[in-house]
Amino acid sequence: MSENFVSWAGIRPVVFSIIQGKKVPTKLKLVFALPSDCYTDILKQCASSLSPSDLGGLHLHILYENDAITLITGTSLNVFTLDKTIDSCWDNVVRTLLKQHFDIEII
Repeated sequence: MSENFVSWAGIRPVVFSIIQGKKVPTKLKLVFALPSDCYTDILKQCASSLSPSDLGGLHLHILYENDAITLITGTSLNVFTLDKTIDSCWDNVVRTLLKQHFDIEII
């Protein structure tokens, strides 16, 4: 990991100590970034013409507020393109992952 990011394994104990404390937080936001060494696999899966160096980031924002959890995917590109294939594909990758591991309603 770079100096700008911390792995989930590194931050997990801190997050759990906050959540399991005496007072549950009223708002919590976590932003996860897919490691850049996974970009090639995602781009192949998406049949995208982009290269890994074109991606600035693939993110998952998790917001807990008002007793609800909101998940928002995000993409960041280092190049200009009108092609939104990577956006749709990243949404589908995250949706599939969530369906595999959680019993949730996806809107």
